[in-house]
Amino acid sequence: MSVAASHAPAEAVETRFSDVLRSLAAGQDGERISAGELVEGFGRRGHGALLIIFGAPNVLPLPIPGLSLLAGLPLLILTAQIVAGRETPWVPAWLGRRTIALADFRRAADAIAARLERVERLVRPRWPGLTAGPARRLLGLFGVLLAATLFLPLPLGNALPGLALALLGFALMERDAALAGAAIVVGIAGLAVMSAASAAIVGAIFLLVTELLS
Repeated sequence: MSVAASHAPAEAVETRFSDVLRSLAAGQDGERISAGELVEGFGRRGHGALLIIFGAPNVLPLPIPGLSLLAGLPLLILTAQIVAGRETPWVPAWLGRRTIALADFRRAADAIAARLERVERLVRPRWPGLTAGPARRLLGLFGVLLAATLFLPLPLGNALPGLALALLGFALMERDAALAGAAIVVGIAGLAVMSAASAAIVGAIFLLVTELLS
């Protein structure tokens, strides 16, 4: 009995998110499921899951009106919570009460889980201490910086920061420090691109104003 108990935490840590998602979908009763129940069911993976949900759409090369605000603000709040040391995400009560049809969630969960399984073959817990404790807060701080850049109105400028945030979410879920390192590299590249683009825009505006005033 004691041996089994000693292995339980390790098994819980190694449970793939695709399995968590399927179990959450299969274990619900009734006709609808609330956002609060989803976040609670994600458990310690809540921050990572939501970083993926809100970060991934920024990678799409499609002009989605208001995406910077719709994705940027939740990402800013989520990453700030990581910096503050919260293990699970906090959502406002009004958002937690919002529901979707359970049948729709189960279909979506099956489709998402099937795709996640392909990615999960490449990730695993690696140097988990570098995605926990103070290191986790530092990753959250980097995430805050990335989330803040999403508010800049640059065409396709959100792609690399959004991808970095999604990778960071996956790294936190799977406690994969190697993947977190990849997220940092992508994020730094995104910050560099956005800095260069912003400088070019400011320079162009300055030249235009100078030309008009001369």
